[in-house]
Amino acid sequence: PRPLPQGKLSVDIQEVSFAYGERLGEDDDDTPVLHDISLHIAAGQHVALVGPSGSGKTTIARLIARLTDPTIGRVQIGGVALTEVSNEALRHRLIVVPQEPFLFANTISYNLQFAEPLASTSDMKAAFVELGLSDWLESLPLGLETHVGQRGSSLSAGERQLVALVRASMVKPDVLVLDEATSSVDSLTEVRISRALERLALGRTTISIAHRLSTASRADRVVMLESGRIVEDGSHTELLNAGGKYAALYEAWLNSTSGESHA
Repeated sequence: PRPLPQGKLSVDIQEVSFAYGERLGEDDDDTPVLHDISLHIAAGQHVALVGPSGSGKTTIARLIARLTDPTIGRVQIGGVALTEVSNEALRHRLIVVPQEPFLFANTISYNLQFAEPLASTSDMKAAFVELGLSDWLESLPLGLETHVGQRGSSLSAGERQLVALVRASMVKPDVLVLDEATSSVDSLTEVRISRALERLALGRTTISIAHRLSTASRADRVVMLESGRIVEDGSHTELLNAGGKYAALYEAWLNSTSGESHA
């Protein structure tokens, strides 16, 4: 394996096509889900991936995290091909927060120490403060010793993601891959998630699969996908002004959320 450079890490997707079968065209069911994708994400940049269901957002995130390898093309992190990076090194530098974070049937502190076994109580509390979540922690009757239940069932979907974000911060990753929870969350929890994400992403290379377009609006850059291809790429403001597919998607999202707020 080759070592990763120190400091912030860029991500490069180079002419990548991907099918879930072993080879493109081997079977009728092996239709490519990504078609010749090339994407450079600068070190420290926050990129939001948006697009309809099935557009390829999750597949790109899986490729960046090396949960799978491209069928064609390659992915680099810090200028090093992922196939040349040891799994141990990659997991220390890149953290994935999935749409449904897995929590063990134990306390919040136990779940945080899964990421950082030597973390003290003060270290864990400091992580909540750093992400602006100390008020939520203090609202729990037992604080860090609150039991989360089987797979986190004692917490709401949004609260499970709060714990997962704090757990990710304990590792101090250089690259963060986040798949936002799609489950409906109350407005206060959504504010807390947004605040925590903004602080966690600060200075880190961050790839967000943005289901709530409020996240996309705060990212440095928005990449719009459709049918496995990049169809738009630019800042939130640039894409709104362009009046294309992202602008239409954002307007539809605004109308749906305003309808919910008046319901």
